[in-house]
Amino acid sequence: MKKIGVILARLQPIHNGHIALIKKASEENDEVHVFIGSADKFNERNPIPISMRSEMVREALNEHQLKNVEIRWLDDLTNETDNSHDWGFYLYSAVVTESRNPYFTIYYSDGFEIITSWFPAFLLKNNVSLSLLARNSVEEGVSATQVREYIMNDKFDELKDVVPAGVFERRNGIKQLIELSKLNRS
Repeated sequence: MKKIGVILARLQPIHNGHIALIKKASEENDEVHVFIGSADKFNERNPIPISMRSEMVREALNEHQLKNVEIRWLDDLTNETDNSHDWGFYLYSAVVTESRNPYFTIYYSDGFEIITSWFPAFLLKNNVSLSLLARNSVEEGVSATQVREYIMNDKFDELKDVVPAGVFERRNGIKQLIELSKLNRS
């Protein structure tokens, strides 16, 4: 049976911490599914549209020659704060539908308590494994929030060190999207 790795992230935008997580999953599995979450959202927390996020992820995968990775979009079931078993079953169903395999490993960089709250104990025991890559062990704990702050404050030297080329090249467009999302708060 194929080994399946799963990464769920909003990728607002993708950064080198995400790349490290994807590389780890790629090395340890036959097939990796990157689910870009909050695909249906455009707001201050999610300023980059799903099509652009998907394109930047695809470019980053090519840049790092990661071949066994599939990109998927995943809408929120309810909202981003939903950590219920309903959310876990929704994610589990999406993974099984895409991979055709009921057993997989979720790779993550923080939020162990959140991820384990998604799934009932029997799924964690029998079907879903967890693999942690500590965020602060990669790129000094870079986060997408920090990347967006670099973009908004024109800190391009810092930005260039923590994002794939496609993100850096789009920095001005991303800045405009962030500003637009702030105008659309209401």
